[in-house]
Formats: sequence, structure tokens, C-alpha cells
Amino acid sequence: MKGYYMSTKDKRIKLALVGLNFGKHIIESQLLDGPGSKYIELVGICDLDAAKAKTFGGKYAVRVFESLDSILKEPEVEAVGLFTPPRGRAKLLDSIISAGKHVMTTKPFEDDPAAAMAVLKKAKKLGKVIHLNSPSPVPSDDIRQIFEWRDKYKLGQPISARWETYARYFEKADGSWMDDPGKCPVAPIFRLGIYGINDLLQLCGNPKEIHVMHSRIFTGRPTSDNAQMSIRFENGCVSSILGSFCINDGNVYPNNLIIHFEKGTVTRSILSSEFFGKTRDKVTLTLQALKGKDEKVTETVFIDRDAISGGYQWNNFHKAVRGGKLENEISPDLIVNSIRVLNAMKKDQFSNTSAMID
Repeated sequence: MKGYYMSTKDKRIKLALVGLNFGKHIIESQLLDGPGSKYIELVGICDLDAAKAKTFGGKYAVRVFESLDSILKEPEVEAVGLFTPPRGRAKLLDSIISAGKHVMTTKPFEDDPAAAMAVLKKAKKLGKVIHLNSPSPVPSDDIRQIFEWRDKYKLGQPISARWETYARYFEKADGSWMDDPGKCPVAPIFRLGIYGINDLLQLCGNPKEIHVMHSRIFTGRPTSDNAQMSIRFENGCVSSILGSFCINDGNVYPNNLIIHFEKGTVTRSILSSEFFGKTRDKVTLTLQALKGKDEKVTETVFIDRDAISGGYQWNNFHKAVRGGKLENEISPDLIVNSIRVLNAMKKDQFSNTSAMID
């Protein structure tokens, strides 16, 4: 990701965060001391659980808002961090941008592709920024590097790809949306594999058909904890995505990727901080390709893990909110295509058949 440096005249964006179940993680890992702290000033929080909001308001020493409406009426607030469940999120986004605020939100963006496209178009018309972590607003460093290799070595079209991530969860049913197959279909793909869906949509093109398999092994929830999805793309590329809450090999959420082009293969894997003797993990990208008729090419680059796909691009959010132009900004179609894939997965989750992308 190309650096964006604020000038002294550019103040941090005053942001209020809604939804503490996941939002507290964003605050503690991203906004207080993390990569977003340079660009974002947290000025308030809000949650349906008033007691929780009060507790965390004291912990973070910020104002507690009683509702989203009260946030939207506050002139000081420039942007909203929206970390609520995906269903119906477009309606909330519409109310936020209509009130003149910008938004940072998270994956999955929505579960209604038409509503998602409508609110993205409205935001553009109003000059308001809606960003999320996956897909990120511009290609991340790892995706950009793959594109560079593809073009430099004329690798041709993608032929096949494999993406996987995992962790070990010990979850119990709690009555939340994550217990409902209608709201959280094929849970490991919906919650984690969405990163892989968005990576592959950028790298492989428009999706055509999907098939899923999933199981319950350890989870206390009624939804699955181990799953795999296959995607066939319009250009003929075939791919698979593994998401699991059942694996702990000491390197959680690895987001490993291998993609084969006509004349080359790229692999992406996480190297632990112990390997480098540093505090941050690195991602290794390795290319093996054929140049000309018989010249073999091998290249490896290392990228900071917080600069790969799935990360919150607070620098680009700040730049866009302050009126800057982003280069190579993604199309709203990419966001909507991922929702179309999830909807096909929802239809297919209990059918044991393939589902075409509507």
C-alpha cells in the first residue's frame, strides 16, 4: 500500500463507533494505539446494551451515545464506525450518509446486493465515503504485487486458486445472528472465508457457480464450524476456499493463497514473528514463472501483515474523507459480487447441489 502522510493541517477524523461486540476489538487493536490512531480520533461509542456501552465508555474515556440517531445529530462527529451485523446494514448506512457523515464498516457488507449497490451509488452522489476492510478501497500490497507480476511476466489468465484460513474457537450458542443459518449461512465461510471470496474476485474475475460442503465438529452453536466452498468463474478459473474454527497450529488466520496462472504460480503464506525476530508477522509472496520458452523465474517479496488484504486502510479513509483522490479504487461491483456469492451459498447450504450466481 503506497504511503499517505497527513500534513500538519489535516486533523484526525472524529469518529463515533456503533456496535461493541466486534467494535471493541477494532477500538483496542486499531484505534487506541494501532494503525488507525494516527488518522482517527474516537469521540464516542454506542451499543444496544446500554450497560456495556457505559462500561466501555468509562474504559476508553469517551462519550456514550444513546442511539445512532443521537450520533447523527452531533455536529462534532465526522464519521461513524459501523460494526453491526450485516443484515439490514444498508439502511443504517443510508441514514448515516444522509446525515452528512462518512462510514468505515466491516465485512460482510450486506446480505442484499440491490440494497448494497443503491447505498454505494447514493454515497458517491452525496460525496460521502463508505469504506470497509474486505474488499479494501484500493488493492492491498499483496494483491497489487500479484497484479504487477501478472503484467510484468505476462502470466496469462488465472486457471485455479486455493485460499484457506482457520482458528480454534470454543463457541456456545448465545442467540445471536451467528446462531442462525439464515443470517450466518455456512458460518466459517460467511465469517472468515469472505476474505478469500474478496481476494479471488479481485484476482479471478466474475463468479459463475458455487458449491459448498460444511460440518459441525466442535462448535456449541447450531451453525457449522468447518466448511469449504468451490467457485467457478466466468473465464473458466476454478477455485476453493477453506474456512474452519477447528484448527490451532499456532498461526491463526493465515489466509494462505496459491493461484495458478497460465505461465506462473503465486503463493502467499504467513511467516510468524518468531521467524523474523520482530513483533509483526510478515507475509511472503513467491512467484514461480516461465519467461519466454524455457527460462524459469523465481521471485520472493515480504510484506508487513497489516498491509495485506483484509486490513482496514485508515490512511486511505482519511485521505478520501479529506477530499483526496484514491488511485485504483475498487468498483462497487466487487462489493456487490461478494454478496451475490454469499446469497448463492445461502441457497446451496443444505441442498448438496451447485448454485448458479444470480
